[in-house]
Amino acid sequence: MNKIPTGINGFDKLVYGGIVPGNSVLVEGVPGAGKTTFGIEFVYRGITEFDEPGVIVTCEELPESIYRDALNLGWDLRALEEANKLRILCTSPEVLQDAEVNLIEEVVREVGAKRILVDSISHFRNVLNDPLSLRRTVYSFCNGLRRLGLTSFLVKERESEGQREYAFEEYVVDTVIRLENKERPGLHRHRVLEICKTRGQEHIPGQHTFRITDTGIKVFALRGTTDVNSKAEEENNLLLTGVPGLDDLLRGGLPRGASIAIAGDSGTGKTVLGLQYLTKGALDYGEKGILLSFEETPSQLFTNARRFNWDLRNLQEQDLLKVIYTPLSEMEIDETIIGLGEQVQKFGARRLVLDSIYAFLSRIDNIAILHEKFYYLVAYLNKLNCTTLLISPACEVGSGGKLELIHSVIQGTILLKSIMLQNRRVRQLELYKMRGVNHAMGNHLLEINALGIQVFPRLGG
Repeated sequence: MNKIPTGINGFDKLVYGGIVPGNSVLVEGVPGAGKTTFGIEFVYRGITEFDEPGVIVTCEELPESIYRDALNLGWDLRALEEANKLRILCTSPEVLQDAEVNLIEEVVREVGAKRILVDSISHFRNVLNDPLSLRRTVYSFCNGLRRLGLTSFLVKERESEGQREYAFEEYVVDTVIRLENKERPGLHRHRVLEICKTRGQEHIPGQHTFRITDTGIKVFALRGTTDVNSKAEEENNLLLTGVPGLDDLLRGGLPRGASIAIAGDSGTGKTVLGLQYLTKGALDYGEKGILLSFEETPSQLFTNARRFNWDLRNLQEQDLLKVIYTPLSEMEIDETIIGLGEQVQKFGARRLVLDSIYAFLSRIDNIAILHEKFYYLVAYLNKLNCTTLLISPACEVGSGGKLELIHSVIQGTILLKSIMLQNRRVRQLELYKMRGVNHAMGNHLLEINALGIQVFPRLGG
């Protein structure tokens, strides 16, 4: 099937390459969802990347405002107009719905346009009160654009975020894209895109987050990018953790390409174990690693590691280790998963530590959505044959809820504990779950000394 790519970063994966030429695409959403930016980028990318001139029809904004806002994203629309690749037409809905006035046809022929943005067709409702006349006008308008050979993006304003309602425009057009600007736990909102309809072509269903960056829109399509159904690289040998005693309990080490939770209360040694896993992996086994921190800054981690004589800064300079810091307040789940996968592949990392998965837990209230996102994270990293330690809050087995759900997705759980024993606080480690590995059960003494963590296997396992 012949398709034209929109050029919008990440979006074309959702429609398997692009939009069918000549189709009408309805872009609907609430104020602030990014509808106009989405439409302008479609026209801009068409001109600059695919040599398809375009037209922008606006019933609200003056051209000067459009030039200014586009330039903030690096899009010089004025230069494209001067090069006769673009026309911005500022007009009224009365003129657009008048069949005797061929204003659009004139400017389309002037530049040889292949793409058009109309912002917005909601204004037809302001000049036509009769539902039947309104429907006929919109239908006639869309057909007129098709006859001119235009692939069109038609913006429609949505007045509420409540229960789904179906406007007649959705039946007239070929594709419906819905943009939302949703509230989420915390102080921030996030933008979500969903393709609700594509007549005559397939698309990846579901809601996908997107961000308006300083160079345009970027869609984070988990299903399109992670491809969790593809076959993972198979490697049967075990991976040594570098923690004395722990590999004995694991009968040789962790399974490669698995995700393991390191769960425990504060002060039980979770982060130290993660740092040791990466440091020993780089120094003793020549395996590159990445630490993604949502809470501690790189300088804090470097300082903590030096207490055990681990020079993370030096390892980073030798390209054996990469420390990435993403503040919890700025973390977007879909963006993090996709970006992390790209970093693992680019850096060639075999070991990864996420500190901590509380960042995921705090972002999503809906258990079903959290399950789906976390499944994609684990499946994607496992497919890359990266062995991942997920630093986790303490897990109460059988308690249900978010933590129980997450621990059901991963391949292993190592519990770190701190208990009072004969008026003395001692640390313990328990291999609670290790799928596919013959491991020692029970609680084992764990000590943190000047060399890091050491586990003392209990006699008899």
